[in-house]
Amino acid sequence: MVYQDPATSLNPSMRIGTQVQEVLREHLDLDSRQVRERMIELFESVRLADPEAIGQRYPHQLSGGMQQRVVIAMALACDPDLLIMDEPTTGLDVTTEATILDLIVELKDRVNAGILFVSHNLGVIARVADRVAVMYAGEIVEQATVGELFKNPRHPYTAGLLSCVPRPPGDDGIERKLSSIPGSVLDAQIEGGESCLFADRCPLAQDACTAQVPPMTDLDGHLSKCLFPDDVHSGIWGEAQERKKELIPEEPIPVLNAHSLRKFYGRERKKYLLFGPPVQQRVRALIDVDMKVGTGRTLGVVGESGSGKSTAAKTIVGLVPKDGGKLELRGQNLADGVQHRSKEQRAAMRMVFQNPTASLNPKLPIRHSIIRALRKFAGLSRDESRERAEQLLEAVGLDPSYLDRPPSELSGGQQQRVALAGAFAASPDLIVADEAVSSLDVSVQAQVLNLLEEHQRESGNSYVFITHDLGVVRYVSDDILVLYAGHVAEYGPSEAVLGSPSHPYTEALLSAAPIPDPEATQNQIRLEGSVPTLHSAFKGCFFAGRCPRKIGDICDTSAPPEQAGSHGEGHIINCHIPVEELAIIQQQPFQNGVSVT
Repeated sequence: MVYQDPATSLNPSMRIGTQVQEVLREHLDLDSRQVRERMIELFESVRLADPEAIGQRYPHQLSGGMQQRVVIAMALACDPDLLIMDEPTTGLDVTTEATILDLIVELKDRVNAGILFVSHNLGVIARVADRVAVMYAGEIVEQATVGELFKNPRHPYTAGLLSCVPRPPGDDGIERKLSSIPGSVLDAQIEGGESCLFADRCPLAQDACTAQVPPMTDLDGHLSKCLFPDDVHSGIWGEAQERKKELIPEEPIPVLNAHSLRKFYGRERKKYLLFGPPVQQRVRALIDVDMKVGTGRTLGVVGESGSGKSTAAKTIVGLVPKDGGKLELRGQNLADGVQHRSKEQRAAMRMVFQNPTASLNPKLPIRHSIIRALRKFAGLSRDESRERAEQLLEAVGLDPSYLDRPPSELSGGQQQRVALAGAFAASPDLIVADEAVSSLDVSVQAQVLNLLEEHQRESGNSYVFITHDLGVVRYVSDDILVLYAGHVAEYGPSEAVLGSPSHPYTEALLSAAPIPDPEATQNQIRLEGSVPTLHSAFKGCFFAGRCPRKIGDICDTSAPPEQAGSHGEGHIINCHIPVEELAIIQQQPFQNGVSVT
């Protein structure tokens, strides 16, 4: 079995080679030489470069993707008949995820074993699966080949999941609103009974659905646990509606303005304590980052782990002090630390974190986090705070009775709604959401995204939305900032950044993003390695070490110039390749790291 978090599958105190050899000795009758040869063979089979060196390292010395490859190698050690993979790519960056999915597809064809792949990411399932089983409340409700299930779902729950996935505009250029599935799967798990478990949430539900448990019906190899499979189509969750965002005139003074933002971590150490040449430089987390967020607009921030996304978020809200540059909120300077900012500035800028469970006190009812914000920033009395908290819960789609429940009685999506209600309590001008929907299932994710959009439309607030999901960032963002190793790779309106031409790093991110369509084709641009940790400035381009479009020595010796993108004012690309040439080369197919002309 391969688990979601490879770090928890590996012993941090043992070398990688020792752990793999332990598995081989325990289950196979091999001598020491054969064990070592088998280990190297396994590492090569999962495409780990320099197997000898990998075996000498400890888990913390490997990237997340390399750790997952090691775990897959261990799972393959005994030539299993069945390989179970439980969310093996959920915690990985989109680029690392793409290389692991490539490996899984390759193993599927090369290894004589079946693979049971568990995931809530429909794009990943479309990429790796031959046949798909959809589960709801502990039961399989539909099963079919991957192409048939995505093209012609025969259960309302499957159709609902597919309608919740953010997608780019269609051939007509029109962007559609996200559908969402009301309610929670927890209700069905708790109530159960002799009826269809999905009946309370189903748009096709009739009296017969609550009177019996639907049988599994075989429709020419397509299995569906629904009494009315022929009535299932995409429109049952509401006809696709055009999504129109209000165009708010750009103001001369944006809500947030960051100029030449810098942040370093750690302390510089000298050779002789207080003097002499430095022997340890500080980590350069952000280097000269510019961004601005207008009223009622959303800035999406994307990049791999280590790119500086979360550091930028923490610097903006004042959780960590900046080391250079300028931060302004509606034209007023922001102090480095949140403790040095005025009460009004703290109220005007709130943050929502990735893990809602860690944001809520498990020993207190959820009302505590909401009422505390209301009393601190809105100046309301106890009774007024309670009344307003009930209104906020209703605004985020929860019943006011939830106020007195502990976080443990809420699902992950409900906890994230509570975290949002707490952020809304201060009526902020700007909400910084750091991977706020990354851990949520697709149906809950759609509910939260619709909630954020509705609140923005009603209140006119702004968002900085940090995520590694390009489908989500395309859906929510007006503008996009692409960060790599603390540097700005590309910045501009979302349709410009996600269009062509784009920075080679943006191009690689788009190529790696899984598409929820098994028939979709993409350029296969794969980035090996990970984002470097910088202790000194780049001599040339910050992306030169991994760039698939590298043009020569100039990339290694000169910093890339900032050039205007082809989409007009406000779109910038930091690259040596002229925009006109990028437009040409990015139209050419790219396979296995080589442009195909």
